[in-house]
Amino acid sequence: MNNWMNAGEPDVVEQLLMSVRKQVPVVGQVLSAGDQSIAEYLQQVCRVSQRSYQPCSDIADVIYEYLTPLLGEKMAEKTAADFIQHPVALTTNHHGVDFFSQSVQGSMMLGLAKREIEGISTIPVFSCANIPLNNLTYPRGALLYDVDCKGDNWPLKVPFFASKLRRQLVARVKGLTPETLQSALKRIRKLDDAEVRLPLKETLKKLIEEDYLSEDVQAQQSYAAQSVILNRSLWNRLFSASANMPELITIELEKLAEGLLSKDLFNQNSLVYQLFSDQMIGSLYQRLDRVSGCWDKALLERRWVNRNDVAQMQASGCGTFCFWGVDDRCCRIPLMLIEDQEQVMLCGCDDRGKEYRFSLDAESVSESMRLGQLLPSVFSCYLAIALARGVTCLGGYYQAAYLPEMQAGIADLLVQINQPQKASDVSASYTNGYLSGMQAIMINQGGGVVPAGPVEILTSGPVTASELDFISGISVCNAHKGSLAETIPDVMPVNEFETGWLQTLACAQYKQLSEKVVLRQITRC
Repeated sequence: MNNWMNAGEPDVVEQLLMSVRKQVPVVGQVLSAGDQSIAEYLQQVCRVSQRSYQPCSDIADVIYEYLTPLLGEKMAEKTAADFIQHPVALTTNHHGVDFFSQSVQGSMMLGLAKREIEGISTIPVFSCANIPLNNLTYPRGALLYDVDCKGDNWPLKVPFFASKLRRQLVARVKGLTPETLQSALKRIRKLDDAEVRLPLKETLKKLIEEDYLSEDVQAQQSYAAQSVILNRSLWNRLFSASANMPELITIELEKLAEGLLSKDLFNQNSLVYQLFSDQMIGSLYQRLDRVSGCWDKALLERRWVNRNDVAQMQASGCGTFCFWGVDDRCCRIPLMLIEDQEQVMLCGCDDRGKEYRFSLDAESVSESMRLGQLLPSVFSCYLAIALARGVTCLGGYYQAAYLPEMQAGIADLLVQINQPQKASDVSASYTNGYLSGMQAIMINQGGGVVPAGPVEILTSGPVTASELDFISGISVCNAHKGSLAETIPDVMPVNEFETGWLQTLACAQYKQLSEKVVLRQITRC
């Protein structure tokens, strides 16, 4: 695993990229297609299906309903109209205020595609909110990248929420209060000046004082709602006026799915109604067993029997069937399908051994979602959005593999019940879209480079139109190389690497990429 560190510096980047390609098939497929520019790649993946099982306009209605109380009727109306015109959304991001360089720069790349479409002025990001605050993308606070990368504490995590809340779901945690944010400001002021340079600290303090503590943000009761407003305001700060970058609009993936499911469960012509029927639900449970992003029947059943193994099972990737349960601590509970007294139920238990049971009839599911007791799973979200309504969802490393499997499984079930046309409609959706693992803006640390997060971009100056033009011409391969510092911890066992691996990579990237990406410099005072 560590042999690459002994290679000559020009080879370090190549060897690590090769390891990623082997670990993540979609990266290998994309890079094997030829050395395309980012602009060429975007044109390829931003395709739109010409037909779907159900109309895409349903989603626009839910977008409007969701955004109106957060961003106002005018912006909600514009976002919905833009989506109907070009139903392509980014689905690789996690909800919360986004400081994760890889997802911020991925959003920027979708923005490059959207700004080329006449009349489009918004970028829809359907972000997953069923994650805890201490997720890899760190919705618990902020990430700083222009810090010492010699050790393992990189990027530096600056918490805003208390540690006791770290396991709570972003979808359920309460909003950041002025008192909590004042504590965060004190924490920032106390950061070691030798570790975090003053310009970065000043940028982060300004964001809290001007954005987080603003009246419209503090009017929101939930962090999920605050994040929609904050991501938009943070995004608008990142670009110069001449850049003509569309506005970033983040929408909770699960909230969007809830809005659709609440209608589909009662609509006999919907795909959800058909698959969740008593006649089909068992077949669905069996057909998608062990598909990544769905569920593993054997592990779920084992978890239900061995209630003392809850923590281990939650970490095992067993998934959940169609919905997550949510306990009174705002943590999620994997659910399995059982037949209880001739009634189909969703069942599970939390890490205290408390049992949860939910009926799968339409009224019960809708009410449980309304009460916050059920949260749509990845499968249910994509079932309602991508497979039923033909939306092109541009995802991360694994979505490009599991979403086509979900699609094939649903099409197979429809064929089995003699509905080939409906199977064909489901199969028409573009499900292998991938827009992740690429970065084009980096920070020069003097002989080494690291990815630029939003704090680094703001500190070094807004992105200009000429920089965006340059980014459009960067090769997809070099963009993947630029993102290795964040891709590797996400897909490979970094604990097996030697200390100093990140600094070795940073130096090698500087020699290979310094003229092939946008390179920023932050005054080191």
